[in-house]
Amino acid sequence: MGRSGSTLLQRVLNVHPELTIWGEHSAFLKGILSSHMVATNDEAMKTNLDDGYDNRASVIGELSDKDAFKPWVSPFRATDVSDGLREFVIELFTRELAPEVRWGFKEIRYTEIELERIMNMFPEGHLVILGRDVPGYATSRFFAFGNSNYELVTDEGRAKASARLENMIGGWITRYQGLLGLANTFPGRVSVVAYSDLVSGSDRPRRLFEELGETPPSAEAIETVLGAKAGSSFAHNSEARENRDRLAEIIAVANYDRDEADRLSGLLGLS
Repeated sequence: MGRSGSTLLQRVLNVHPELTIWGEHSAFLKGILSSHMVATNDEAMKTNLDDGYDNRASVIGELSDKDAFKPWVSPFRATDVSDGLREFVIELFTRELAPEVRWGFKEIRYTEIELERIMNMFPEGHLVILGRDVPGYATSRFFAFGNSNYELVTDEGRAKASARLENMIGGWITRYQGLLGLANTFPGRVSVVAYSDLVSGSDRPRRLFEELGETPPSAEAIETVLGAKAGSSFAHNSEARENRDRLAEIIAVANYDRDEADRLSGLLGLS
């Protein structure tokens, strides 16, 4: 989820010498994931490609029996497609890495559909869901990217802010509904981390490394990263800091499905 602290979590994981978590890539794998899904799950397509592979001799050299020609001819099977796509993705993400280094990426643009396809493409893959509470997420997103057009002291400005926040929080609910559904689809392959635990000095980062099958790095190495929160909405925005309390008042009375938000917060370990 964007504005959940994903960059901070990425940097924490990269403390480990045998993990490399790449950054965002604008979800360019969507087309590859769709093709992989078709090659593995579309039975009609699999049959056509496999039959086409069996008929490939009909277009290699001279065709002695013209009646033997069939429209489906192919130099590859369905499994060749799925395996080739998987190898292509691996090659893209490992070309700079030593063989023993595990790799991954943080990307906020994939829906649960693409994430499920990634998990199917990589049966040993592990998904980490980072959860941030509604006020923290909404505040970070509202003030993100240097935006300074707040006008939170006027009725009109507060009304506009409220509408914008309610839309954001609705997106928060939809996003985490989809993400948490994956935890049920892939038991044992999904970790849920609360942002509040990540930054509180708890042992959650250490336990996350253990869930990933890695020996945790030193607490000092993790703390060094946690002490430098790159990408904070407030680090270089004095107006955002000055308006934080005004925005908190608007969030407190915003109109959204609070029961569902509370349910999801519980599943995310936020309450």
